[in-house]
Amino acid sequence: MTDGRSAFAEVFSHYRELLRKEPWLETAVCWTVVVPHEPRPFSLADLGARVSGGTPHEVHEAAPLEALPYYDGVHPMSVAPAGPAVVLFENNGFLGSLPEALRRLSRDGRVCGVYWNVEGDNRLSYAADGRVLVGLDAMFWDEWTGDDVAVLEPELRAMTDLLAGDEDDWQAAAMTVVELVTGVRLTAEWLSGAHPYLTFQWPLATEPPSPEELAAYRNDPEVKLRDAVRAAPESRQFTALTHLAGLLATRFRLGEFPVVRDVLVDLASGRRAGAQRVVELREQLVAPLAQEVFTDDDDDDDDMDDTDDPSFEQDPAWQRMQAGIALQIAARGPKGTTLTVVDIPMVFDAYHHAGLALGDDWPAVRETIRGVLSGTDA
Repeated sequence: MTDGRSAFAEVFSHYRELLRKEPWLETAVCWTVVVPHEPRPFSLADLGARVSGGTPHEVHEAAPLEALPYYDGVHPMSVAPAGPAVVLFENNGFLGSLPEALRRLSRDGRVCGVYWNVEGDNRLSYAADGRVLVGLDAMFWDEWTGDDVAVLEPELRAMTDLLAGDEDDWQAAAMTVVELVTGVRLTAEWLSGAHPYLTFQWPLATEPPSPEELAAYRNDPEVKLRDAVRAAPESRQFTALTHLAGLLATRFRLGEFPVVRDVLVDLASGRRAGAQRVVELREQLVAPLAQEVFTDDDDDDDDMDDTDDPSFEQDPAWQRMQAGIALQIAARGPKGTTLTVVDIPMVFDAYHHAGLALGDDWPAVRETIRGVLSGTDA
């Protein structure tokens, strides 16, 4: 771990090389750097309290990453000073990316961190003085606009310029932003060393977001859709899922798969897919569509000149696969007549993957779905 800012390109090159040397990093990590306003390091006890919000946690002696306890119910986090700053690192963790933890960690300072998991979920975050100011999907860097970029100018602008050359390096670019913002570098030597660590019990304590954050959250179109799903009776949920499934089947020619035709009939009749149907959808729909994506990737690797290839989210085969995943989840129907906060993300997965499939057409479809759910589509 070294301090100091380097030229953007040199930092970017460092993290590309680090990810090549340590390929396990590409799977699931959470790297968070806390920089206090005053030149004083945080104590382990203070950091534990800030992350946890007062929920149970423990402080442990130094240990290498591979020796940390990784099992259900325990969330380990390595902690190490870097000058006045402090590094928090989680292998296959996520606590440092949570808004409530970021708010607490950034009091009397600022925090920048990056998180991703094996499913592609990710977050590049920046918080200062108890407020989360940036929370971006690092994979879709080319969609950043307005204040999101302005808050961390020129660091985020440098990331977009770097990725214009090779968008597959979004993880290295996100790590570059963390170093540029905090002056702290993650190295292979640090990853192989032993560091004190904290363990936490889930869930962490939550606290209300600021009025500005709350207003932005409530105005997010995806949040409005979730609220509509939560409020809709089961009959309208079935109607919305039927509409979505039919649209995806038509747009992406999913009706070529016999199992899809059966699902469309079931949803229109208000019937949920049973266990056998779920297996059929996985084996007869999603698996073949995924194979098309992987085959296309192999063909691209053999091309000497692929500079004109579209990004993966614009790849028709990838979009069709996302449509298949959305339909597979939609086939399961609503999660019962009374949806809980825990159920909503599972129900919403169908809409999430539909959005990935439809791309620029999703906002209009999303508004139609909201109308169906709320009964205002007539």
